[in-house]
Amino acid sequence: MMTAYAQPPFRTNTARSPLLIPTTILALTLSACTTRSVMNFNRFDGRADAGAAAQFQQDDAICKGEVAKAQAMAAPIYMGRSLADAMEAGMIEGQRNNALRQIMVGCMAQRGYAMTMMTVPN
Repeated sequence: MMTAYAQPPFRTNTARSPLLIPTTILALTLSACTTRSVMNFNRFDGRADAGAAAQFQQDDAICKGEVAKAQAMAAPIYMGRSLADAMEAGMIEGQRNNALRQIMVGCMAQRGYAMTMMTVPN
């Protein structure tokens, strides 16, 4: 008498499975101790009254509009199908983000603000 056993619905890839757990642990560890940098703008003249705060809101909105306009005119970044294409797209995106940051800093500098980077925890 033969006994038939049902086959499992999926087959595991044993070549990739040993790397899955260490990679997941590394990713969780790195994400737990990351910080992010934020831009902080201060007036060159040091004013901090209500009029200066209102002017900052207006200048900030204008400069964010300039950044949005530059971002809208940029060509799309295609990820591709391979890991190399995705890595290249990531590098291009990082360069684009740096360029957009420089547009913001330059715009605010024209309006009388100095930028300092502040590091804050995630």
